Amino acid sequence: MATRSYRGVKNRIAYDHGELLSKIVTPQNVEERMAERYLGPIGDLNRWVDGVRAETGESVPYFDPRAASDGAKVLMLLQDPSGAADGESGFISRHNNDKTAHNVYQLCLDTDLRYAHYIAWNVIPWWVANPAKGPRSLTSEARRARPYLEEVIDLLPGDLAAVIVMGETQTQPAWRAAVGHSQSRFRGAEVRFTAHPGPLAINQTDKKTGRRKGDLIAETFSDIAEMLLRVGPDCRNPV
Repeated sequence: MATRSYRGVKNRIAYDHGELLSKIVTPQNVEERMAERYLGPIGDLNRWVDGVRAETGESVPYFDPRAASDGAKVLMLLQDPSGAADGESGFISRHNNDKTAHNVYQLCLDTDLRYAHYIAWNVIPWWVANPAKGPRSLTSEARRARPYLEEVIDLLPGDLAAVIVMGETQTQPAWRAAVGHSQSRFRGAEVRFTAHPGPLAINQTDKKTGRRKGDLIAETFSDIAEMLLRVGPDCRNPV
């Protein structure tokens, strides 16, 4: 039996499941996903992405049309897309070829948080470190991106059961600033703040609790997964 090659693969879980999104490693997967981007309920969000692209001149990755296939019950909000999302896949997805996507995928498997239930996005919808754009700071780009975060909040289902805000430095302040204009959109939703799942943060020790940040993220994911099991199709009302 031939040994499986992982050359160029950073998200081995997605690769082993045949889901990896990489124009370099699995170009057919990217082509198929692109053909689906305007289908279903995610289609309206991706038409909005086209508008943001035209207005900003940024190569904003699309929402993954295979996320939230059972309906968006959870928003997973991170900082900004990776280079893999920007150029290698064109999507915000746990199937991307980077370590953050791999970590999120593993955490979901460990905690039973299903991809069919959540949708992922970023407070800054474009890749800040894009070398084609020159040096720029996360703080200034978060200010620039705030109107688009406010817009996407208004486009998301108002009956979300939970929001997971991941990342202390930029994501949490941006979320708090953006939701001020539309608090009623997610009234009743469980909002949880936790660390970023990137490889630089996940193994760090949280200063407040003394615990590994990856373990805290897993605890949050597990809590949300259990909540979704506890409630029925109407995620706000226990069955």
